[in-house]
Amino acid sequence: CVSKSWGSRISDSEFVKAHLHRAQFNRLILSSVNSLYSIDHENEVVAAVEIDYPKEQTQNRNPHGIQIIGSCNGLVCIMPQPDIFFIFNPATHESTRLPYALIGYGGPCSAIAYGFGYAAPIDDYKLVKAAPSPAMAVFSLRLGDGETSTGFFYENLIESEKDPLPPGTLLNCALHWVFKVRGYGGKCVIAAFDLDTDKFSNMPVPETAVSGFSTGVLNGRLCLMHREDGLRRGHFWVMMEYGVGDSWTRILVEEPCLVVKPLCLWKNSMILIAKDKKELVLCDPKNGTCKSFEVNGIPDMFYADVYVESPLSLQCSPKRTVNLSCFACVSDCEFTD
Repeated sequence: CVSKSWGSRISDSEFVKAHLHRAQFNRLILSSVNSLYSIDHENEVVAAVEIDYPKEQTQNRNPHGIQIIGSCNGLVCIMPQPDIFFIFNPATHESTRLPYALIGYGGPCSAIAYGFGYAAPIDDYKLVKAAPSPAMAVFSLRLGDGETSTGFFYENLIESEKDPLPPGTLLNCALHWVFKVRGYGGKCVIAAFDLDTDKFSNMPVPETAVSGFSTGVLNGRLCLMHREDGLRRGHFWVMMEYGVGDSWTRILVEEPCLVVKPLCLWKNSMILIAKDKKELVLCDPKNGTCKSFEVNGIPDMFYADVYVESPLSLQCSPKRTVNLSCFACVSDCEFTD
């Protein structure tokens, strides 16, 4: 609206890459039953600001609220209703819808895991869906032109879970979940799905868990938290050296909680944490002491994640539904130690 040359400059791919390279500040994004909120957590007065997001005009809402599948380079993938996915940019309000893949048993809602991330070697964003069957559905945003088959089936060596797993964590060009692997006697392993090669590898967990783990990332390091099982715990784990099982380090949390999710490092090396889906706290990693992080207008219950503001434009028109419903079957997915 102001300058065509400015508009051309900020939409240039090299400018966007340079901006993302310099962008070190993470905003918080919170989801509740019907709303999404953005939080600039370094403002003098911290407030939750409701942000516009793509909505479907139906009554079939997600019973768990708006699910944040993941964020990367300023793009956020959400599931506002079962098996309805949008990728959108909260800064520019641009969005595009992705269709579901009918895989597994029990119809399109039978997925037990989702993930969203960026594969730098091939410059592509992917949405991944796993089901309790030998199938993985992978959607490519780069090829989402409505004419190219961009979904594929991959071998999925995981045990069926009663409830969907927490969304996968993006780190080092791979999505990470904690699966129970067939042939391992129900043993939990961290399954890393490489978004460049579409192949699995695994890493060990630091301890046993009643109902498995959820994954996260803190300052570029993989985190592991016990899944909600009614038991209160006073710690989570950080993998100090990626892929090295002996590098797991336990971080204490003074007040035991049911659900903990580390979000980012804050001032003076404090860790900003989402606790029990209803509170933000600052944790001192030296002694585990916590203090409340006050935010105006925060919802009573929420899921939390982080994202960066970016001028990155989606490659597909935000007003067009991408047709990715055609799939090809392949069998070259590997699961390696």
